[in-house]
Amino acid sequence: MNTDSMISVIVPVYGTEKFLNRCVKTITQQTYKNLEIILVDDSSPDNCPAMCDEWAAKDDRIKVLHIENKGVANARNKGVSISTGEFIGFVDSDDYIELDMYECLINDITSGGCDIAVCGFQINSEERGSHSLRVIPAADAQKETVKGDYKFGVLWNKLYRRRVVENVVMQDLVCCEDLVYNYMALKNAKNVAESDYKLYHYIKNDESITNSNFDEGAFDAVRSKEIILSDNELEGWLRPYAVFGYVKSCFAVLSAVITNGKFYERYDELRNGILKYKKEILTSKLYSKRDRIKTIVLWLMPHLYNKFI
Repeated sequence: MNTDSMISVIVPVYGTEKFLNRCVKTITQQTYKNLEIILVDDSSPDNCPAMCDEWAAKDDRIKVLHIENKGVANARNKGVSISTGEFIGFVDSDDYIELDMYECLINDITSGGCDIAVCGFQINSEERGSHSLRVIPAADAQKETVKGDYKFGVLWNKLYRRRVVENVVMQDLVCCEDLVYNYMALKNAKNVAESDYKLYHYIKNDESITNSNFDEGAFDAVRSKEIILSDNELEGWLRPYAVFGYVKSCFAVLSAVITNGKFYERYDELRNGILKYKKEILTSKLYSKRDRIKTIVLWLMPHLYNKFI
């Protein structure tokens, strides 16, 4: 096992008093000990600030930043800016990790000569799955990321070499900021170590953009894909997959608009965003028959489309 390299673990903290101790405990008890743990208190309104300080007093590997509340992306950027590790990982403060997660990830990333390691995750489950390590080109991971694949799009199930992320700034988005981050990081990478080992425990929030709590932040799912599509360095072969991810997000948010009866003033924006790519949707093999039918109905009979939704 590689024990010489330090891993910096960035943990943004806000409103997670019920879960914070479990989260930090599973990081401090990692089998890989050479850690720098950075707790970034984003002006949390509960007892989290004091809890962070208590953890720092107990473990000298822990640093605490108390910052003005500007959102999770800013908190992560602040954490990375003071980190010193050769490798960087992220954990959300309401989640927790298997005790050997970083040992597995650093072994995968170094043994494969890779720039990023990716593991699986558990949602309300205790099944770790199999290791089944694969080394894939970063371009393949980038394709899955821009399409909106969850495993490749999120931050917290990964370990990054510092050199691929040190110049990457996380976008100030309510959601999908990590998808853009990974797209940018993968531009700096050559190979990715991918494992099905489920080492991260994601605590699923039952509130989604399609229920009564649907709010304007959901539109960042679309905005994140627009940022990628507007990148002047987006490679031609990757563009159809980026369009696919964009269209997929537009359809999801449009459904939420119709279902919840909110933000109807943005209906045309989403509809036009989809129809702008109708030729690709109707001709590309990336799209399903269902996608094509939805596009035609949305194009020619939007009122009927609304009734279907």
